[in-house]
Amino acid sequence: MQLAQDVKDFLWAEYDTQDDLIYPNIDNWDDLLAETIEADNYDALTKEEVLSILFGLIHRNRIVEGLWWSMFERGVTQKLLKRLLSLDTNKI
Repeated sequence: MQLAQDVKDFLWAEYDTQDDLIYPNIDNWDDLLAETIEADNYDALTKEEVLSILFGLIHRNRIVEGLWWSMFERGVTQKLLKRLLSLDTNKI
């Protein structure tokens, strides 16, 4: 579980450096996540959608204990991170 915690820490340090709680900025991030998992279509997500989902999971983990780790164990987090990496490395 240390790896999952390290990923959370990295996301905060990289994408919300001032702890402004700027994500999730998409209100229906949880519906978007459910649809993405169902369709297994992570490549259709924008960077804002990916970050909203990832940070949404982090925030919701405070209410639903273990949610972040569950998504990590299921491979969902890794697919989202792969998409985020793809979007970040294709910047112009």
